[in-house]
Amino acid sequence: MDCRKNDRGHEEQFYKGRHLKLNELREMDCSNEYLYKPHIPNYPKNVQFQVSHLRHDTNVSGLFGIMESCGFKKQGFSGRPNLVWWSLDISKRDITETENQYLQENRFDPGKSFLHHFTSSPAFLSSSRLGNFRFSMSIDELLQFYKNQFCEGQEPDIRVFETVVYKQEVMYVIVIHGPDARDLFSEYPLLQDTPDAVCVLRGNTIIWRAQAMTHRLFKKQHQYYVWDHIGVAFHVPHGEDKTKATLRFCEQQKSNCQVHTIKSPWKQVKS
Repeated sequence: MDCRKNDRGHEEQFYKGRHLKLNELREMDCSNEYLYKPHIPNYPKNVQFQVSHLRHDTNVSGLFGIMESCGFKKQGFSGRPNLVWWSLDISKRDITETENQYLQENRFDPGKSFLHHFTSSPAFLSSSRLGNFRFSMSIDELLQFYKNQFCEGQEPDIRVFETVVYKQEVMYVIVIHGPDARDLFSEYPLLQDTPDAVCVLRGNTIIWRAQAMTHRLFKKQHQYYVWDHIGVAFHVPHGEDKTKATLRFCEQQKSNCQVHTIKSPWKQVKS
């Protein structure tokens, strides 16, 4: 385990080149009390989400930066390479489809809805903790733009980047990079499609085997639990990722998201 400050100035612990499940973290980290809280009653196990879209949330200054540069870019920090960060964009429909699949596989009553009750962590909220503006793209489209621009038509490499641990949050990060950056990322293992992997990329869909979907429950008082999610980091070697995207305006967390879709084709800019 190593420690660092992220680009927002927050301390974080991270495990390089590994996706450590919560039970493995409990064995390695005795200081995080939220990892050891009692299990939530009737909590469903082995829930597997199939997600086809990613989202990039930002604030107004970030939005202006994207518009001015006609694309996404990120300067490296703390000795890390230039990475543009996205997360899973999970819709209510995705949750319902996951629930139906879970009920079918476990031979439960198909009319008994339960999963929306447990999916209360920020990973499932339409609101954002990072700003009022959201770009949402299908994984298929995003990978195609990335492949054409940074891979000369070749397939990008997808690797297990790190596990990042905060007080109430665990983030599993995969990194996507072009063939020219293999020397930079060769120490990180390639993402394998195995039954015990936290997440895999299957076709144009990310399979996420969620371990901690619930962040807050209200009993006599609010009870908080650790929650996990997936981060997707695209390596942008020239500091620019010129893509077309769907821009959605949403309110910050603690309020309902009001979504307005604007298709914004970004023009190509020579590097």
